[in-house]
Amino acid sequence: MKRALSVVSEMFDIATGGGWKLMTALFETASDRFHEPYRSEIKALAEMTGIDLPEMTILNMLYEVAKACTSVVAKAEDGKVYHGRNLDFGFLFAWNMTSRTWDLTSTLKDLTVNLEFVRGGKLLFKGVTFAGHLGILTGVKPNAYTISTNTRFGSTAGGLLNFFAHGLGDTELLIYANRNMLTECDTWEEAYQYISNVPLIARGYFTMSNAKGEGLVITRGYNGTDHEAWIDLTKEDGWFSLETNYDWDKDVIYLDDRRGPGNDCMKQLGRKRVDFPGMYQVMSSKPTLNKATVYTTIMEVTSGVLQTAVRDCPDPCWFV
Repeated sequence: MKRALSVVSEMFDIATGGGWKLMTALFETASDRFHEPYRSEIKALAEMTGIDLPEMTILNMLYEVAKACTSVVAKAEDGKVYHGRNLDFGFLFAWNMTSRTWDLTSTLKDLTVNLEFVRGGKLLFKGVTFAGHLGILTGVKPNAYTISTNTRFGSTAGGLLNFFAHGLGDTELLIYANRNMLTECDTWEEAYQYISNVPLIARGYFTMSNAKGEGLVITRGYNGTDHEAWIDLTKEDGWFSLETNYDWDKDVIYLDDRRGPGNDCMKQLGRKRVDFPGMYQVMSSKPTLNKATVYTTIMEVTSGVLQTAVRDCPDPCWFV
C-alpha cells in the first residue's frame, strides 16, 4: 500500500510542482464524510497499517476516478451466463523504461486479493479488490448475481467538488455501492433495483448477470439509469454484451479502441465455446489485455465460482 501511494504521490508532485502535501491536507477530514461502516473501517485500517489517514482515504477514492476496464457477460448454449472482466488501472502513472510497464499497475498486482465475506458463519459473497481498499470492484453472490464496475470517463470532477463542499449526502461511491448491494441485497430483483437507482458520486457502467440466465450492462447517471444493454438472443450476436469505458452511442477514442477488438473476439469465440477457458481466452486477447491490465476475473453465478489471475502483457502490447 505504501509503494502504491509512493507512485501516486511522486506523479502528483511532478504534475503539480509539489502539491502532494496540499492534497493530503485537503483529505485530512475527508473520511468523516463517508457513510458507515466505511468511515470507521478506514480509520481502523489506517491505524492498523500505520498509513496516515488522509493517504488511506486517497487510496480508497483513487479507484473511483481513474480505472479503465473491459467487462462482458455471455450466455452459453447450456443457459449459463459467464462474466469476464479485465481491470485496467495505472496508465499515465509513471512508465518504467526498464520493465516496460506502468509502475502503479505493477504495484497493484501485488495488492490484488480475492476475498470471501461471511456473516454468522454464512458466505455472503466473493469479491476481488486491492489490499487497503474497502470497496468491491468485482464480485459474485452465489446463485444470485455477479457485478463488475467500469469507469464512465469524464464524469467525476463535479461529484468530487460536491463531496468536499457538502459531503456524500444521499450519494455513494461506486465501489461502496457494489459492496452495499452484495451485502444487503439477497435476490437479483433487489440488487437490480438498488444498483439502477442508488445516487452516485460518479457515473459508471455496471455489468451484471443472474441465475435466471440473464445478463446486461447498465449505464448509470448520477441519479438513475441512462441505458441498458441486455443479452438478447433474438438479435444477431445478442448472446453477449460487452462494455469498456464508452457510451453505447459514442465512438471510442482512436488510441483506446478495446471495444471493437473485444466484440470481434467474442464473435470469433462463438456461443458454443462460452465457458471459463473460452472467456479467459477473450480477456487475454490484445488490446483487451494491455499494459495497464492488473487482473482478469471470470465468474459464473449459479456455481458461485470466481477465478482471478494477475496478468502480464508481454511485448508487443498496447499501453492501454
